[in-house]
Amino acid sequence: MRCLVVRFIDCEGPGLIADILKEKGYRITYHNAYQKGLHLIPYSHLNFDLILLMGGPQSVSDPDLFHFFEPYFDLVEGVLSLKKTKLIGVCLGSQIIAQVMGSQVTKGEQGPEVGFSDCKILDKSSPVFRGIQSDSISAFHLHEDTFAIPNGTKHLLSSDKYSSQMFSYEDRVFGIQAHLEPNADMLNVWKNVHKEFIRTANVNPQDWLDKLKTMEATSKVIFRNMIENEV
Repeated sequence: MRCLVVRFIDCEGPGLIADILKEKGYRITYHNAYQKGLHLIPYSHLNFDLILLMGGPQSVSDPDLFHFFEPYFDLVEGVLSLKKTKLIGVCLGSQIIAQVMGSQVTKGEQGPEVGFSDCKILDKSSPVFRGIQSDSISAFHLHEDTFAIPNGTKHLLSSDKYSSQMFSYEDRVFGIQAHLEPNADMLNVWKNVHKEFIRTANVNPQDWLDKLKTMEATSKVIFRNMIENEV
C-alpha cells in the first residue's frame, strides 16, 4: 500500500497519521508543494492508495494563488472520479477539497479559530467514529478561512465557532478543518512558526501539550477507522 503526503509548509506534516500508516505497512512518499520547481507526481491519483493533503498558511481564496493550487485541484478531481483511492485533507487540505466540490472558501466572519476546543459529532453512524462513545471530541484549531459543507457529503463535526469542521464523501474522501493529527513536537514548533497568528487570536498556548493528550486517543481511533475502512 502506498500513501502520498502533500505538505504546504515543512512543519505541517502527517503527525499521528504517519505512525498509523507505518503500523499498517504503508510506504510513504512526500511531496513538498512549498518548494519551487517541484512538480506533483503525474497521475498520483492512480499510483497511490491514499493521499493526504496537509495544512499550510496559503489561502485557497487568494486569486493570485490559483495556479499554485491548480495541480492539487486536479488531483482531487482525479480522486473523486475513482472509487477506491482514499483522500484525507486537513485544514488547508480540507479547503482544497471543499473548493473542488463546489464550496467557496472565504475568510471566517468570526475571526481566527486557534487552540483546543470540543467538536460535536453530528453523525455517529459514520464508520470514522466507530469505537468512540462520547458525543464530542477534542480538536486543535489553527485557521481563519472557512467554507460551507459541500453538497452530497456527510457533515460529521461542528464547533461552536465554525460549523464546517469535518465532512466525508463515499466514506473515502475526508475533509477535516480542525487539526486532529499534531503530536507534541509539531505543537512546539507551531507555537513559534505561527506565533504572530496565535497572538492575533489572543490565545495562550501554555496548556496545549496537556490538552493534546486528551485529543490523541480519539484522533488515533478516527484515523485508523479512515485508513482501515474498506471502500
